[in-house]
Amino acid sequence: MIPFNLPGDQELHDAFPYTFKIHKLTADVPPHTHNFLEYTYAFYGSGTEIINGMERPIGPGTFTLLLPHQVHQIKIDRGQELHLYIGAIGLQAIYGSDSGAASFGDILLRAGTEGDPSYQLEPELCQQLLPIFEKMHQEILINRPLSQLMFMTKLTEALILLERGCFTIKDMDTYRPPNKKGKMWEIILYVYQHFRDDIKLESLAERFYLSVPHISSSFKSIIGDNFHNFLEKIRISHACSLLISSNVPVTSVCFEVGFTSYATFSRVFRERLSMTPSDYRKLNHGAKL
Repeated sequence: MIPFNLPGDQELHDAFPYTFKIHKLTADVPPHTHNFLEYTYAFYGSGTEIINGMERPIGPGTFTLLLPHQVHQIKIDRGQELHLYIGAIGLQAIYGSDSGAASFGDILLRAGTEGDPSYQLEPELCQQLLPIFEKMHQEILINRPLSQLMFMTKLTEALILLERGCFTIKDMDTYRPPNKKGKMWEIILYVYQHFRDDIKLESLAERFYLSVPHISSSFKSIIGDNFHNFLEKIRISHACSLLISSNVPVTSVCFEVGFTSYATFSRVFRERLSMTPSDYRKLNHGAKL
């Protein structure tokens, strides 16, 4: 079964591409992917989270950061509930060209590629994060003057605390140099950051001093897909965001997201979404009216 794709709320395609909500789940969430980055924090109940086929329990104190295209689902046992803060971030916030967006995107992508996308946080860190998430939710709901700035300040604070608590080297005495999988996460991060460029397995092998066969097989084992499909997913996802959020000609969208041939772009788009880019734009523009 092909996981369905969630386009996200309209806000993710606007000037402030962030949402933050509370979801109270009482039933399973089927396998899906996103056209955006998603982070969740569980604060009540229990369930099972499945990311790229790997199961893990989810309950109070579980933080998950999902990059676009990671297949995600949640199972809820009958009679149980799971309450989550769920935040979404549009791709333009990650791939912006200004220095602020670049720094923010670097934190997000580095956090999302440090191996495991889901963490059971220590109680001390939970105590620090929960009031931050409560404040973020409050600012989104009330939308007062400077609420967006306050939201971004709190989100950045939360990400820094998470990076310090989960993603950095705490004990240099026990630190070991990254293994080949660690190098692969560097490559995956690079692809996310440079998907518009003419990236090929050969150029990645030269840049990261690994063989083409190793990179090719590692993509399949780590991501669950081959390199070319992975790159296509990123490009098509970003194309969807541009088609919804702008009136840029479809041909310009094609080249903006990294395709060098409109015929190839149109074919890949139709294969993945079962419609042409123009039809996708018409459908989603119509839904906004």
